[in-house]
Amino acid sequence: MGPVDQSLKDALAQAGILDGRNVEIVFRYANGVPDRLVELATELVAQRPTLLLAIGGDVIKPLFEASKGSVPIVGGVSDNPIRSGIAVSLARPSKNFTGITFLTDEMAAKRIELLKQVAPNVRKVGVIFNPQHFDDEVTFARRGAESLDLELTAYPINVIADLDTALKGVEASRADGLLVISSRLTGVVAAKIAQYGQERRLPVIASWREFADSGALLSYGPSRSFEAKRLVGYVQKI
Repeated sequence: MGPVDQSLKDALAQAGILDGRNVEIVFRYANGVPDRLVELATELVAQRPTLLLAIGGDVIKPLFEASKGSVPIVGGVSDNPIRSGIAVSLARPSKNFTGITFLTDEMAAKRIELLKQVAPNVRKVGVIFNPQHFDDEVTFARRGAESLDLELTAYPINVIADLDTALKGVEASRADGLLVISSRLTGVVAAKIAQYGQERRLPVIASWREFADSGALLSYGPSRSFEAKRLVGYVQKI
């Protein structure tokens, strides 16, 4: 169980929602394999749960589609829920989905600025991102880089296996700084990216605190563990 899941479970317990006492909490993990999400979502919905609780737009969408409106879904997303199709608007999400969003597109430019501040010699920035994550952080990061006269090259990863190719691209470009666009997928490989940066003395910045905890130089953005605790308020209302 990761720190986010543990924070969520602890917050539920503090709210009197106790696994094994007054509720049964069933966890399922895709372990960084997106192709398993549909299978796991179908399996969970088939168990006829009272409520589905998830963090990550890539996780919530298959739950949303599998439930067909039959099960309440509480979720936290770091991408745009309107673009991903799980919400009609932020003010009025879909009939069976509610929750919070911690989209940080515009903060991407600030992360580039911070990277330059802590590593003044940075001239080339590599960006690792998940194109299946519905955000515009690469666009804002590029604007931030241009304002500082920095060269920026983005490297997509759709599955864990893509990371090695992305890191080879970073190395071939002679990047001297690395920005990781946070998503559930990049979060799974956070420790490996941090290790890559440490071994090459390459400063790494991301948005989620969990990246810094894994060894990245710094993070600037929300803590998923804190956001997970906020979701419990929605669970209590349902």
